[in-house]
Amino acid sequence: MKALHKNILERLDQIINNTGEHIHDFIDNSHAFTRKRTLDAATVLKTTINMQGQNLTSELFRAFGKKAAKSNAKVVSTSAYVQRKSQLSPACFKHILTVFNQDLFNIQLLDHKYRLFAVDGSDFNQIWNPKSKNIVQSSTHKNKPYCQIHVNALYDLLDNTYQDCVFQPKSEMDERKAAVQMLEKLNCGPYIVTMDRGYTSFNMVENCNRLPNCHYVIRTKASCGGIREVAALPDQECDTDISCKVTTSNYYYITHKDSENLHHVQHHYHQYIKYRSKNTQDLNWDFSTFCTIKFRACKFKINDSKSDKEVWEVVLTNLDRKNYPLHRIKELYHLRWGIETSFKKLKYSLGSVEFHSKQDKFIEMEIYAHMIMFNAISQIDAQAYIPQRHCKHQYAINFKQSCFIIQSMYLNSSLSETFERILIQVSHYTIPIRPGRKDKRNIKPKSAVYYLYRVA
Repeated sequence: MKALHKNILERLDQIINNTGEHIHDFIDNSHAFTRKRTLDAATVLKTTINMQGQNLTSELFRAFGKKAAKSNAKVVSTSAYVQRKSQLSPACFKHILTVFNQDLFNIQLLDHKYRLFAVDGSDFNQIWNPKSKNIVQSSTHKNKPYCQIHVNALYDLLDNTYQDCVFQPKSEMDERKAAVQMLEKLNCGPYIVTMDRGYTSFNMVENCNRLPNCHYVIRTKASCGGIREVAALPDQECDTDISCKVTTSNYYYITHKDSENLHHVQHHYHQYIKYRSKNTQDLNWDFSTFCTIKFRACKFKINDSKSDKEVWEVVLTNLDRKNYPLHRIKELYHLRWGIETSFKKLKYSLGSVEFHSKQDKFIEMEIYAHMIMFNAISQIDAQAYIPQRHCKHQYAINFKQSCFIIQSMYLNSSLSETFERILIQVSHYTIPIRPGRKDKRNIKPKSAVYYLYRVA
């Protein structure tokens, strides 16, 4: 077994206890958590962070049943838990996530220099709540509205941890704005951030160019509908420096577009009219009227040589060409897929598709809670010994089984005594790594899981 550098669960416990002791720094109710109760602030935080996707009664029995059996007492009721939980705020969980990420175990650096991040968003379905701010007016299913929250996440691809997130109603989501917001708060030294083509914009590229220590790899459209200079690139592997002159002045664009190579960005109109036509472009722009945006465009083929049709992709970057030639840029962007698999684990291994409330505030708290537990489990798996067999494939820890083992032992055992046993148990469950494995992405619309349909 590897040397135990950190007891991750013990450290998480200390952060939660410290947050509970200073709970009034994160909530507005000065009378909350002033009386001594079984469910103090730290206990409610731990219980929420350790929850899975079962019904609330089963979750509370799993958390308190062992203690109640010893004293022949009644298990904490769902009503008592919900009342205490309502006194908390999402800021409590955000603080725990932030503090936990400040001192991760054995931080991995790309080329011993860069942190490697990915930015992406995912939708989480809520149980219908007519008072929710996340209502979406649907054009299908007989125009029946539904509730859905969009989670924009900043994910560390090498350490497999969520660093930050921004919540937005699905109907009002702005992924580019959320990405800039998260990157502006990031303070970790030099880093590389990868993004899908939905994030491509002049405003995003220029923000990344001006942020200190920021390097980016952003996928963009390779043909019509994208940046003119990129669409004009030949259908062959190429690596080109491109400079685009951008203006927000419509008058200057109209009068000079024939003599200059200009791009026009329509930003927020500074006028008193509250409502504008749906055809009015309303894009974010954080800079002056005139701006020259420079980036490096890398074009490469992504399909097999045996395929009849050639498929090309273009990524924009500001990494230097000497240390990061074309083939390395292609490898870097390929690593972005790690955030997609992390959403799958967050939803279906930790149960983030099965919430225990309808209220928006509770939904945000549970998503934060699952991200905290996701990070803790990833850090534990990084310390576990992985036995390698004399087989075709290498092996990795089974994340789903790790979730079950760690969450089963977190609240019901002494953390200083059981952490080593957790590492031993986790190392027994491994899955093969199959590089190059491909499967058609099957996207199906899914609804929220209602309370009556939970596994007991």
